[in-house]
Amino acid sequence: MSHLQQDPTQPIEPFLKKFLSSLDIQYNSPTTQFPNVESYATQFAKSLKPSSAVIVNGTPLIPTTNNDSKLEFQKKWLQAPNSFHQLNSYDCHLIPGTGTFIINLSAKVKFDESGKSKLGESADLIQDNNAARNNRPLWGSWFGVNIILVVDEVVINHSEGEVINSLDYRFTFKPEDSVVKI
Repeated sequence: MSHLQQDPTQPIEPFLKKFLSSLDIQYNSPTTQFPNVESYATQFAKSLKPSSAVIVNGTPLIPTTNNDSKLEFQKKWLQAPNSFHQLNSYDCHLIPGTGTFIINLSAKVKFDESGKSKLGESADLIQDNNAARNNRPLWGSWFGVNIILVVDEVVINHSEGEVINSLDYRFTFKPEDSVVKI
């Protein structure tokens, strides 16, 4: 009886799902309460290193004197509407001698098209804060997304830390019926 060799990249899939779900955390969730906006925003892609190279739709996010690239991404993502990601497929390769994986993943994402930000804010002149907590998202059609990550090899044993060296997040498909402009 032969022993089947386990795929060394097997722990990557749970890491990717956790990464995508970190982008979808909702501020006004009944299950999770955040003491302030800053603690909420730092949950987005918290596995990014502060010195990570970050590109969103072909535009690099340049760190400022006050903010590193991780914080710049979190600030940008805070401005988007609520999202829901779903992993379609991924391809992962260990780059010999570097201690890093390169991961190319395909996903789809839909956004809340109710006109509210991740913080539940809208352009309405009079806002009912109680109604904002009880409203469900109005999910639009699926967008296509391609994400390329450069991740430290230690992700196999410990995926809780800051392990992402580079993030390239690109939309590959925008549905015609969507009102969301990203």
